[in-house]
Amino acid sequence: MHRDHSVKGKWVKCDQMTSQERWEALVNRRPTDRVPCLQFMLGHTAVVNGRPIAKIYDDGAESLACQRNAMALYGHDGLIMHGWANAGGAEFGGEIEFPYRKYTGAPLMKKNPVQSEEDAWDLRVPDDILSVGTMPIALEFSRLQYEAGLTVTLQVGSPLTWAGSVYGEERLMIWMLKKPELVHHVLRVITDFIRRKADYWIDRFGAERLMAFDLGIETNKLYSPKQFETFGFPYLREIHDHLTERGTAIILSHICGEQNKNLPLWARLSYGKRGMVSVGKEVAISKAREMFPDCVIMGNVDPVTVQEGTPEQVRMLCRACIEEGKDHPGGFALMTGCEVPPQAPPVNVDQMVKACRELGRY
Repeated sequence: MHRDHSVKGKWVKCDQMTSQERWEALVNRRPTDRVPCLQFMLGHTAVVNGRPIAKIYDDGAESLACQRNAMALYGHDGLIMHGWANAGGAEFGGEIEFPYRKYTGAPLMKKNPVQSEEDAWDLRVPDDILSVGTMPIALEFSRLQYEAGLTVTLQVGSPLTWAGSVYGEERLMIWMLKKPELVHHVLRVITDFIRRKADYWIDRFGAERLMAFDLGIETNKLYSPKQFETFGFPYLREIHDHLTERGTAIILSHICGEQNKNLPLWARLSYGKRGMVSVGKEVAISKAREMFPDCVIMGNVDPVTVQEGTPEQVRMLCRACIEEGKDHPGGFALMTGCEVPPQAPPVNVDQMVKACRELGRY
């Protein structure tokens, strides 16, 4: 048990739990000593390790090592995961570019696998899903998580976001209006792929060790609420229901960007034994609390401020988030509203853990 102590006349607040104890308490609905600090932090962990950002995505062992080292450096309580928003396209034969070039921070699609209507109708789930795209890297990452005694993470969508990687967002938006049956066909294939992927992870690592997550970028700036209801929600619901029926321990949804009009549908999804919902600065913590009373709410410090602001500005945002979310009955964790920018100043990232220790104690 750690105790508060005085250093040079200043009272220093110390943690009463380890990060692992705090994570387990949060997941199992037990009290924590303070607000946990969870971080969606991928490329930045490579930067503070002095490694190319691409290694977070194309090398399972280096990715895990960089993320664990950054967790030890900052003292945050998780998350450790392998995934990115442009997932899906490579698994269906698209060409991917890992971020080795200067000023690139995440994988990009060089060529989408669906370039024509014929390509779309011909799209099928590969016979050997474990050998396609980035699946071998994701599987290696999860295997190493499992062997290290960590929660095993699995990216499961969302299908509409993956469709943007398969089609290209511009083509997808046009075909949603002009060829909806073609879009539904591709979404059906993507959903079947994700279900097969989830079943393999569950069978291999166990549902009780699994955290399945979706990165949903169905922002209302791109898609109308009606389009999300028609093309996004049914397939998301199918995946969430399947994961829940199979006993998945944790389902985490990152609801990216301006999706306030989509929230009633996100709230209708099942979230396994323990649900977690991450929101951006566009969704108020109070609104997320209202919509997801039983889920852990995670958010929603502005990543732009973490990248470009002063430590004092970051601390002010953290204080506001903690005050708004701290007493949420479903649980609350401080987090950036989207990925920590790879080149964010470490002093700003450090402010988030400090804010939890100094302002988020129970």
